[in-house]
Amino acid sequence: MDNEDWSVDYRDDVRDQLRALGWKENDEGFMVKDGALWTEINEHLESGLDAPDKSWNIEFPCVTPAAVIVAACEAAVAV
Repeated sequence: MDNEDWSVDYRDDVRDQLRALGWKENDEGFMVKDGALWTEINEHLESGLDAPDKSWNIEFPCVTPAAVIVAACEAAVAV
């Protein structure tokens, strides 16, 4: 019997703000806009942002305020 819990917790504080700014959730659960991608990367709610051209990425510790993550995401698509 497999008792592992594979559920994923989300940073809804970030996701809600990104949705309000036109970001969409793709089939894998990543938030995407203009080629940029942001998502939680582990069960500790650390997250990451990939540039639209995938030339760089940023990892955010779980304690990073939502406003900081959202600002970085919007800056990534403004380039």
